[in-house]
Amino acid sequence: MGGAKTRFALIGTIEAHAGGERLALGPAMQRKVLAVMLVNVGQVVSSDQIIDSVWHNAPPYSALSTLYTYIARLRKVDGLEIARRPGGYLLDVEPESVDLHRFRTLVRRARDLPDDSAADLIEEALGLWRGEPFDGADTPWFVQQRAAFEEERFAARLRHGDIALRCGRHGELLPELTALAAEHPLDERVAAQLLLALYRDGRQAEALRYYEDLRVRLVEELGADPSPELQLLHRQMLTGDVAIAVSDRQVAPCQLPAPPPVFVGRTDIKAELDGPVNGVVVVGGPGGVGKTALVLRWAHDHASRFPDGQLHVNLRGFDPSAPPAQADVVLHSFLGALGVLPERMPDGVDARSALFRERVAGRRMLVVLDNALHEDQVRPLLPGGNTSLVVVTSRNRLTGLAVSDQARLVTVPMLTDDEAVTLLTERLGGARLEDSAALHDLIRLTAGLPLALAVVAARALAHPAFPLRALVKELQDEHSRLDALDAGEPASNVRAVTSWSYRRLSPAAGRLFRLLGVHPGPDIELAASAALAGARPAEVRRLLDELIRAHVLEQPAPGRFASHDLLRAFAREETTPEEARKALGRVLDHYLHTGFAAERQLSPHWPPIDLAPPHLDVTPLRIGSYDEAIDWFTAERAALLACADLAARNGWDVHAWQLPWVLSTYLTRSGHWDERAASQRAALAAARRLDDHTALAEVLLLLGRGHSVQGDQPRAIDELTEALTSYRTITNRTGEGITQFSLGLAHARRGDPATALEHAQQALTLFRGTGNRAWETFSLTAVGWYHVLLGEIDLAADIGTAALRLLDEVGDRDCEAHTHRMLGVVQQQRGDHAAAAVHHQRARELFRGLGDSYSEAATADQLGDSFQALGDNSAARESWLRAETLFEALGLPEADTVRAKLAD
Repeated sequence: MGGAKTRFALIGTIEAHAGGERLALGPAMQRKVLAVMLVNVGQVVSSDQIIDSVWHNAPPYSALSTLYTYIARLRKVDGLEIARRPGGYLLDVEPESVDLHRFRTLVRRARDLPDDSAADLIEEALGLWRGEPFDGADTPWFVQQRAAFEEERFAARLRHGDIALRCGRHGELLPELTALAAEHPLDERVAAQLLLALYRDGRQAEALRYYEDLRVRLVEELGADPSPELQLLHRQMLTGDVAIAVSDRQVAPCQLPAPPPVFVGRTDIKAELDGPVNGVVVVGGPGGVGKTALVLRWAHDHASRFPDGQLHVNLRGFDPSAPPAQADVVLHSFLGALGVLPERMPDGVDARSALFRERVAGRRMLVVLDNALHEDQVRPLLPGGNTSLVVVTSRNRLTGLAVSDQARLVTVPMLTDDEAVTLLTERLGGARLEDSAALHDLIRLTAGLPLALAVVAARALAHPAFPLRALVKELQDEHSRLDALDAGEPASNVRAVTSWSYRRLSPAAGRLFRLLGVHPGPDIELAASAALAGARPAEVRRLLDELIRAHVLEQPAPGRFASHDLLRAFAREETTPEEARKALGRVLDHYLHTGFAAERQLSPHWPPIDLAPPHLDVTPLRIGSYDEAIDWFTAERAALLACADLAARNGWDVHAWQLPWVLSTYLTRSGHWDERAASQRAALAAARRLDDHTALAEVLLLLGRGHSVQGDQPRAIDELTEALTSYRTITNRTGEGITQFSLGLAHARRGDPATALEHAQQALTLFRGTGNRAWETFSLTAVGWYHVLLGEIDLAADIGTAALRLLDEVGDRDCEAHTHRMLGVVQQQRGDHAAAAVHHQRARELFRGLGDSYSEAATADQLGDSFQALGDNSAARESWLRAETLFEALGLPEADTVRAKLAD
């Protein structure tokens, strides 16, 4: 353990000392980095957390590399051992060597000692304060931490005052209490201590004047009289009865259960709890996410902030073995813990609630209400006032408390991958963790749910000879996954814990929850949810809100809804096969027909396919523009691909080939070629199962075009040739023409422009025969391209000009873009670089507007060449940088070619 002889100071300026010498810690920002790690000593701190804490919203451009530099320098400081761990950095020093942690330790140890010894420890703790913690650090994280530590210091000073009064040290305490009262002129506990000290020191008149001045201030500034306890002390002074010491006026209960022995992460949520030490905080999240563990860990770490005690109750809001706790019973327990004798216990919720508020008034207490069901169960248990903090945990959102009681709502998410790795590392350790692939598979299959990870860890510990891969294999079968996440009792059974939330849903919300489980995509929006349920969107919106309130559904982005995989697995178990199949049929129709409408906006020139009408209770969305179509496809891409895959695996063969068809244009233009190829391969298998020549022709055409773009020309030509045969079989002249056009592209990419020209000319003849002006223009442009490749530049220019005239009639942006690009190449080869730049700029604008990343990149590359030839190196570089960025994002080797140009 490093740092045994080095002492670190955070209370005041950030310093370190060893052997009586002050160590050099580097510049101010480097010292702040050290301070963040010292506050979190013994915990893994991520790079993002350090950067946010030190720089907040103004990190330098190279914040990460700057952080690496600071870490490297700090490692050279005597006594500092900073280790790289999964998820961040671990500072390995003795907490006692850090003044803030030593302060906390001394205060905590004082709780269990006799008054004289306790006073000495608290005085030693308070003596560590040299000024404000982190002096000079002013980012929100430091400000928040400073406020929290100041609260702890204030609590320790109050506690020291209680002890000193009990020990009869009122005389020596008076200067400290006078100063404390000046700092906190409205704090009634400070006032009570000062009153008692003055009275016991023989200064009764001064004490009574101080009380009257305080009473006037409270009335004028807060509109309130002194607390009942302070009024009682005043009466005792008037009658000469001061036998009761301030600290003995009520019991200080300590009801917190033990904290979890292993706890990782949750830095953001703990920071939320580190805020004001009064009011109400609702900590929400699904079952098994670790709400209770988080609150207990935080409560134990910050118990010194609540010197008047900590109350705790399990409200059993989701306990299947017992009804939810009743408020009058809980209040009876709380009042008993606060010293109310049984014979003085009032009857009824209202009377007990009023007495509870009276007993807690003016005290600094923590009240933990665990596992609450709804707002009405919680409200009678709120102490009121502004000196105590109530932390409520619930699987419901309890938004009503935010409205009526200004509660702060925080949601506990799944563990991040790094946090989950740290948790399993803490629980398991050893050589088994060397199989990092298995470790990450376990995290993925448990969705980062702490309960599920705890069950996995327990099973791994119970079978030390089993490799982690064996546990992975058990979890990979989604039909038995929940069986593998059962540790033998309801509270450690993921299925049972999930069922407690499910059983609390209304019947309609429960049905929607089940159906959302069968939806294959990672998330879903309102219209698809309505199709899934076969209900009106307004009705489904209300049900979605109920599921969100119950924390069995989240809203990761506006209008999109999702739940983690284990909840979905449970939902699927609860769904009947018939219920699931009908729901899937409806949602597949929704995606197919809405996708078709969106595709028509993207490629109106592409001949449509025939769709069967959707289910009667499915109303597809109306897509009114190109941009709307792009936005819809972007949002729904993952869901559409998942639905196409599900359709292919479950016998929905028409949907299995038609969904990839509606996706094809979008996936091509956005550069998702691997996804396009995979979906078209599944579509081809479905078309062959259907033995449908139309489906076969359409799929082979798209599959061949895709393979051609990806560079596999032999395969593309085989598929396109088979497509041509199918189109001729069904006498589809338009399909035949598009296939001839596509064969031309494949042969051109293969380096055979003469054969490409033959196919393009056949396509042109077919389209002129059918009167399809849009495809006639495409084919004419292709003919021009191939003349360029054959070196017939003047002929290509004439053809391109004719194509532009035709475009005035057709008005197709896609075709116009390709025509301008071709003419740009023509003019470039003619040596007219200015004209070439004009055509390339127009083509690039059109491709960008279409979202055709590959074509935009290729055109930007050629535009850079034109600018370079014109001597405008700055414009050339800008254009090449755009091309490099796009090629790089698409994962294409053309990025290297452009990079070479930039390097020259």
